[in-house]
Amino acid sequence: MNRRILAAGVLAGLFATSAFAGTHTLLPATPTDMVPVALQAAPAPASATAAALAGVDIPRPHAEHQPVSVSWALPADAPVNPVPQPFARASREYWTDVSATEMQRGVDLPLSAPGAVIRISPSDPRGGRLDATGVTFRMNGQTLAGDRAASTVGDVASLRAAGMAVPDASLVMQLRPELGAGPVTLQAPNASGRYVVHVFEPKSPFTVTARADRDDLLLGQRLHLDVTMKDGDRQRPLQAVGGFLRAPDGSTTLLDYRANTDGSFSTDVAPVQPSSTPGLWELHSFTIGDDGQGHAVRRDTTSVFAVATPDAKLSGTADTHRAGHHGIDIALGVTVDSASRFAVSGVLYGRDAKGRTVPGAFAQSAAWLTPGERQLVLHFEPSSIAGIGAPYELRDLRLQDQPAISLVERRALALRFDRP
Repeated sequence: MNRRILAAGVLAGLFATSAFAGTHTLLPATPTDMVPVALQAAPAPASATAAALAGVDIPRPHAEHQPVSVSWALPADAPVNPVPQPFARASREYWTDVSATEMQRGVDLPLSAPGAVIRISPSDPRGGRLDATGVTFRMNGQTLAGDRAASTVGDVASLRAAGMAVPDASLVMQLRPELGAGPVTLQAPNASGRYVVHVFEPKSPFTVTARADRDDLLLGQRLHLDVTMKDGDRQRPLQAVGGFLRAPDGSTTLLDYRANTDGSFSTDVAPVQPSSTPGLWELHSFTIGDDGQGHAVRRDTTSVFAVATPDAKLSGTADTHRAGHHGIDIALGVTVDSASRFAVSGVLYGRDAKGRTVPGAFAQSAAWLTPGERQLVLHFEPSSIAGIGAPYELRDLRLQDQPAISLVERRALALRFDRP
């Protein structure tokens, strides 16, 4: 694998000796691509906004201004997926936030399988610490103290020693499998403050998955979420779904879910205001289903995605050049709305000795760009593309705002050309 990092002076020399070969227009975007329609100025960081309101002038966070370009060869069988698949996890757990009064009276916890793991954590720093002897479980006609109902009891020290990140004063109990499943009432007569009760059912066949149609989008674009319940491999209908969208700054928006004919539920979200705090957005979904025998099945699930402010976009032009010693340069036009350090990357495909179209090399170029019509050049080193020839395709083309850690444009197939 060959990697070359070229600074501004070296890049300038390479570009000056390149022979012009052709000006191209990027291929039309497909429905799975992410392409800005209108540009929008990037928001100032929260610290800078607060300082401006206070009349204090502070410098923006430092971003590297030195241009950098890299490229390296890829194996012909490299797994390149230009359309990323959003992550979706099957959930066997749920949470409930309860008061001391509710804990003293008893909290109903539906269980769909034996051996549930129940964690109780005070959400109020002044909340009372609970131990296994101070809680009781009413289930299947019997009432048992926590230490008798549980096959395993863990405190904060033992849980953290095992690598679990748990809040202070947490209590975790795994119920004895022989106690079975069904409706359970958790009671704590000495509870004080508020608590979060987390139920995890590792042996339950019932799972809920919330699957988004994308894992990143631009402000104003829409994300579609499907929430589905399964009993093993068989889909089961959900009875109700609710939830909310949480921005990185902590603000929340309630969501409306609609029932589908197959028993799943769906919702659509379209963030229109940037978050003052960088980070991922979260979709929290709370579901209720049925186990087929009249018993409730509760599940909570969370999906995350990134939202970018479209402060730049590819203008649609691409100039291909033959660089010195048989390398290839692709100069991409970039329309910039807010000054920042932008990076463009892509995978160059070509024909191998057997005539197959295969990935040949990856390249990335980054530079500080000011507002206006600018350029970023993908430079593919001669050694990185030695195994492929024309015709060429530029795939998985991405434009990123590096200081914002955001993806502002992505194209699965951006360009085809015969000879640079």
